[in-house]
Amino acid sequence: MNAAATALSILLAAGVGGALGSYAGVVASRGWRGSLEGRSHCESCGRALRWFELVPLLSYPLLRGRCRTCGARVPISVYGWELGGALLAVAAVIVGLIVARGP
Repeated sequence: MNAAATALSILLAAGVGGALGSYAGVVASRGWRGSLEGRSHCESCGRALRWFELVPLLSYPLLRGRCRTCGARVPISVYGWELGGALLAVAAVIVGLIVARGP
C-alpha cells in the first residue's frame, strides 16, 4: 500500500472512529433509549445543533468548547469520547496495516 492510501485509511478511520466515539458518549450520557430520541441539543439553552456543530473532532475546538447561541461550556468529556474513538480506530488500522505487511 502506498503512502497516500495509508494516509487516507488513517484519516477515514479517525473520522469514523470519532463519529462512533461521539455516539458512545451520547449513549453513556443519555442511556440506550435516550440516545435514539431527538436531535443533539445544547444542554443549557435547548437549541438543536446544526450539522456543522456536530462534526467529530472539529466542532469542539472550532467552537472553543461553547454553545454557539448561549455561550455555555460544553463538557470536555464530549471531545474525549470523540478523541478516544478516533484513537482506537486509528490504532486498529495501523495494527491491521502492520499485520497485512507481514514479516
